Amino acid sequence: MKYLSLVCISTLFFGCGGGSDDDSDDGVVPVVDNGISPSDNADLGSSYSNSTTDIYVSNFSIPGTATSGNLRDAIAYLDADGDGDTDVFIATGEYLLEGEVDSILALNDGFGNFTASTSEFNDDMPPATHARKSIVSDFNNDGLQDIFVFDHGFDADPFPGSQPKLIIQDSVGSFSWQKLTAQTGFHHGGASADIDNDGDIDVFVGGNDPFFFINDGNTNFSKVDDRFDNSINKVFAAELIDVDQDGYIDLLLGAHERDGDQTSIYWGSSSGSYSESLRLIIPTVASYGAILDFDAEDFDGDGNRDLVINRTRDGDDGSAGGFYQGRNIQLLLSNGGRSFSDVTSTNIDDPGTNTDLWFPWVRAQDMDNDGDIDFAPDDAAQGFGYINDGSGFFIKSEL
Repeated sequence: MKYLSLVCISTLFFGCGGGSDDDSDDGVVPVVDNGISPSDNADLGSSYSNSTTDIYVSNFSIPGTATSGNLRDAIAYLDADGDGDTDVFIATGEYLLEGEVDSILALNDGFGNFTASTSEFNDDMPPATHARKSIVSDFNNDGLQDIFVFDHGFDADPFPGSQPKLIIQDSVGSFSWQKLTAQTGFHHGGASADIDNDGDIDVFVGGNDPFFFINDGNTNFSKVDDRFDNSINKVFAAELIDVDQDGYIDLLLGAHERDGDQTSIYWGSSSGSYSESLRLIIPTVASYGAILDFDAEDFDGDGNRDLVINRTRDGDDGSAGGFYQGRNIQLLLSNGGRSFSDVTSTNIDDPGTNTDLWFPWVRAQDMDNDGDIDFAPDDAAQGFGYINDGSGFFIKSEL
């Protein structure tokens, strides 16, 4: 039987060396090679690839209805009515709500004006208690964009959890939804991609009990426990991105570093699974150990994908600020392959402070139309972004 193994070594920069095909006892759990072929475009159809959009809106400017909630974290973008422009879906909720409230679909008139609409759902909007993230992919391979909602439920002891919501666009401008009632949990995020290169989109579900939903191509999702080894006990931030561009989707995971969960890239492979034996541990940032979001783009124009990690504070360490207060943007530039250098202190003029307001999502794209990749909060109301000089140096600027 063939195995894949990898040991990560810290140096002046950080990264991982090559793999080994032997099955000697090297202190790591081997990853079984299941013969999965690399993809020509592993990111195709992933939730990360569908998160970049041509509109930039203030989240709280999106109109809701009398029955929708006030939370605005779980925002997603898609053409919901087939008219060629980008609309907004938001799974809502309320803090410390024990019931459910309706989500929002807001239609774009083509000029950036939005109107809440429920007719696309036959006036039966999908509900949520405390939705954390909404993602877009085509889960049933019919060419229409669908939505998956991660809802963690009541956000305090005893954390009873909630069910994910699967929303299918049955025909252009017509949606149906279901609760995936077989799985109740504190689902604090996730991502989607074709992790096994079988032609359909699978879903990673984060939270207190992270797992994969494997798709049979017809949106019949099977919960499996053999695709992730739970070497991070809790997952509060997740993305599926081919970071090293080897044709296999990588799994980026973070939670609260104060709990001992190490922010990591789990490298995809021909196994179709993810293990600590094949991962890169991201350096910590003192005090800012709560991971909110990941983005991976080529910021310095060298052809390699670099990383931006959005952080906030994971506890009161005696200095100003405490849990989920302040923010820090961490920038890691690729050295090629699977090694990176943390250049936050030299390449970002203002990565954040204890008193800055945290925000959940970072959008990495060309914000100023000059041909390089910038990044900004995925909420125009924040009023600022980080503008790239073309070589991976960023200035905080008004947008």
